[in-house]
Amino acid sequence: MILQSISVLNYKNLEQAELTFSPNVNCIVGANGVGKTNLLDAIGYLSLCRSAQGGSDSLNIRHGADFFMISGQYVSELGEARSVTCSLQRGCRKRVKVDGKDLKRISEHVGNIPLVLISPSDSELISGGSEERRRFMDQVIAQYDAPYLEALIRYERCLKQRNALLKQEEEPDASVLDVLEMMMSRDAAIIYAARRVFAEEFRPIFQKMYATLSRQEAEGVEIEYQSHGERGELEPILRDWRARERLVGYTLHGTHKDDLLLSLKGYPVRREGSQGQTKTYFIAMKLAQFLYLKQKGHCHTPLLLLDDIFDKLDDSRVGNIIDYVSGDDFGQIFITDTQREHLDKILAATQRDYRLFHINADQTVWNDENLKK
Repeated sequence: MILQSISVLNYKNLEQAELTFSPNVNCIVGANGVGKTNLLDAIGYLSLCRSAQGGSDSLNIRHGADFFMISGQYVSELGEARSVTCSLQRGCRKRVKVDGKDLKRISEHVGNIPLVLISPSDSELISGGSEERRRFMDQVIAQYDAPYLEALIRYERCLKQRNALLKQEEEPDASVLDVLEMMMSRDAAIIYAARRVFAEEFRPIFQKMYATLSRQEAEGVEIEYQSHGERGELEPILRDWRARERLVGYTLHGTHKDDLLLSLKGYPVRREGSQGQTKTYFIAMKLAQFLYLKQKGHCHTPLLLLDDIFDKLDDSRVGNIIDYVSGDDFGQIFITDTQREHLDKILAATQRDYRLFHINADQTVWNDENLKK
């Protein structure tokens, strides 16, 4: 899928922006804080119907505004046109329109325009808590498995309700807990099965990608899926732990506690890896996510968004990444950086046409170059 153009109104710090893109490489340069990341986040919102930075949707509305609206015009690999609009007015529910038609469920859209965003915040995959690595799994699987996304939404809704009952002072209605735990158990089985398959299929793709970027053997890199689902059905576990979970006020068992164990030479990468190895590790995870989604997709090559990822990488690793993303495996790419020099290296390496955009402090966006190689 190719994003031909985008229109952004009142999204985060972007008051208004309208851009037309190259079907191949798009580079965006500007100082910190001018809106480069928010522009990529707006592109991501059209695919995932949420900000990559998380939080309430209302936080995405520009200060002083009452709404935001993002519209994108796409064309598929088969030449089919598609329009997507995401909007939110304060106090109202989010609206997603595809070709002018309102969608009732987000799961109807997520996955139709697969996308991978790589940014410095992805370092949280290594240094952050287990919720970051669960979010990583969810963002991958939800883009090719709609029943998984629906099960995840139901599970999280029931988990929230169960936790609220566990927190209340009076004894909760056992019959209500019975129903919630039955529903959580059913959806946890779906989530666990999908994550287990993903981990097994993803591991060799990631290991090969790490070796490619580091230009050496995979250095003993390993990803292992750890889940409460390995202990069997969730419902009896929840029932047995009710009394103890009443004491702490939240649910201690379930797929919301799953994790990916990331290791380097047999040790946790957060403890063992150098700064360069750690950054190569999470970039390899995200590029492997791209290849995995491309493999799972139906005539849809994911969009690839690289947000200021070259900082704190040595020249050899920067060169390896540039060489790789300039190859034929990738479709449309969006790259931001504060340094024009980094982007010039990318543009010199690619044999495909490109567009280079500048954003200045007042968010005036223009094309510096629009060239075919």
